Amino acid sequence: MAALFERSQIGKREDLADYISLVDAKDTPVTSMIPKGNKPGNTLLQWQVDNMPTAVSTGTVDGSDVTAGGSAGLGYDNLNAGRAKLTNYIQVFQRAIRVSPLSVDVSIVAGLRDELAGMVAKGIKTIKRDMELTICSDNAAVVDNGTVAYKTKALGVWIANAAGSVAPIDSNYLTPTTSINTTATASFAETDAQGVLTSIYSQTGQMKTFDTVVGPTLKRAFSNLLYTATASGTDSYASIRTLQRDAFSSTITSSVDMFEGDFGSLRLHPTLFNENAFRGYVLDMDLLELRYTNLPQVTELPDAGGGPARLIKAVAGLICKNPLGLGKFAATS
Repeated sequence: MAALFERSQIGKREDLADYISLVDAKDTPVTSMIPKGNKPGNTLLQWQVDNMPTAVSTGTVDGSDVTAGGSAGLGYDNLNAGRAKLTNYIQVFQRAIRVSPLSVDVSIVAGLRDELAGMVAKGIKTIKRDMELTICSDNAAVVDNGTVAYKTKALGVWIANAAGSVAPIDSNYLTPTTSINTTATASFAETDAQGVLTSIYSQTGQMKTFDTVVGPTLKRAFSNLLYTATASGTDSYASIRTLQRDAFSSTITSSVDMFEGDFGSLRLHPTLFNENAFRGYVLDMDLLELRYTNLPQVTELPDAGGGPARLIKAVAGLICKNPLGLGKFAATS
């Protein structure tokens, strides 16, 4: 029999692998794709919107003089009568971190050479995720009053048929209700996507490919469009499945990443940062802008003995140039 057993050994080292496993790698599609605008000159952001006068098909009698108050092409038109201002506010995004002196100077952590540097890198990513969540939320604009902080109006409020009370949207530029589809994802059909595209086209007159940021449940609803249900009898349905598969391939593709409709296309970008899993934003990136006072910056804070500290901070405001050209899938289930 052995004189020394493993269970009684003294001084055994732990077998700690030299890595840290992090599976949370959520994409931030909106903040990655949205154009970056100029530095704001104020906490209040303003820009102008305009529209085109309604076309008419009337003629003008030969030799007629133009007169004040005239009609049918004989009066003076104010072609700029539809001009309006839209507004939003900036928002401050920040995270503060601190590590103790011993955690920096003495401890050796597996998979990490520098605890402070590792936390700073993680903090910068966290700020970007904070911004993504904010932009894709239903946050209304808020004005800092010393108690509550500034909040920038988010996509869920810009793409809506309500003006709001703070920095209200001009009533002539509210997103039409036909551009906002509320069909439950379980009942989502091709006509729902076509309806949103048709409504946007009626405003812009342009057929575009829209970057459509969708929650996971809505993404599955688009993929489920590969299935069609046909009536079989009076009270049951037979599912007919369309498979995108090469005859010699062992892979079945059951996913929709691009929806092409009569009046445009939807390029789908899955996200976990929308207001909910059923939400989808139909975005023309030419009509959006994120204006930064500063990109995420790292500032060294005073160390009064508690250890080195850093402030990670960004200031930004969302610009929606014209809500008429955007759409939304706003199901709640």
